[in-house]
Amino acid sequence: MKNKRSTFVSSIVTVSLAGTLASAPSIALADSETEGRFGYHSDAVGSGVMTSLWDYQSSTLMSSVQSSPVFTPKDDTIRQSNTRTPTAEADHYVDWAHCAADSQDPDVPDYLRVAICAYPPPEHGEDANPQRVPTTREILLAAATLIHADGAGLHKRPSRTSYTNKYVPTLVAATHPTQTHVINLLGHDITITLTATNYEWDWGDGTPNTVTAYQGMVFEKGMDPNKDPRLIRHYYTPPNGWRSRFDGPYPNATRTITLTTTWAGTATNPFTGETQTINGLVTTTETTGPFPLNHLIVSNTDTWEEKQGH
Repeated sequence: MKNKRSTFVSSIVTVSLAGTLASAPSIALADSETEGRFGYHSDAVGSGVMTSLWDYQSSTLMSSVQSSPVFTPKDDTIRQSNTRTPTAEADHYVDWAHCAADSQDPDVPDYLRVAICAYPPPEHGEDANPQRVPTTREILLAAATLIHADGAGLHKRPSRTSYTNKYVPTLVAATHPTQTHVINLLGHDITITLTATNYEWDWGDGTPNTVTAYQGMVFEKGMDPNKDPRLIRHYYTPPNGWRSRFDGPYPNATRTITLTTTWAGTATNPFTGETQTINGLVTTTETTGPFPLNHLIVSNTDTWEEKQGH
């Protein structure tokens, strides 16, 4: 006999939200182990269904008392495995940056370190101008070639599967809009502060990218995932024109979200005390990796039908 749990709605597990979601609609979960599909029954309608499901996920699946944002090791893995690209202007400072980073002998005075790392190097017999110290802009451009900036912390929920229902958005946020790095140039420790100024979200489905100056907010219990203006959301549509189970099984499809972040860099010159900021000093790119799409089957419960007089 075929395993009943291999069918889409064969096993209904009633979920009690009493004490967790006061006055929340009742929800039942249809779980298919083999197909990885889920069906939900709720006595809410429209966006109320999704609000209930999001609250259920954040408060029950993650923690029975969860009220603050939840972070997983995967979130930091995405942030720290990003790629980074310094501004093109920094290309001229690669050699100087590495020489300056290697010139840390405390017994060598600043003017000699500057002379040794003069860039471009002086011609034979030419004055190396040892009294000239690097400008703050030069320090920042050199730093851009040395540091490995982390990503902005691409945070996606649901963390794995994204759904293609009308009221089921995928929510994203950048959780690390600032970062600091300490480099040593010419024997001086210099703190470089990077501040995210622009976020570009590529949803991986052919729709236009979303560009924001705002990092978004991680979903918390009680938020309306469809209407809260603090949330950055995207609605995926079913692949291959799929509309319902009458079109056959839901197609297997994946999407990938890519976040490209532009950073401004700020540093204080240890020689002059001047502080300066360069916009667009570094650009980072991070990705979720491929995740599956799926579709929730939502139907009204007997309680809801009774309330309608059916």
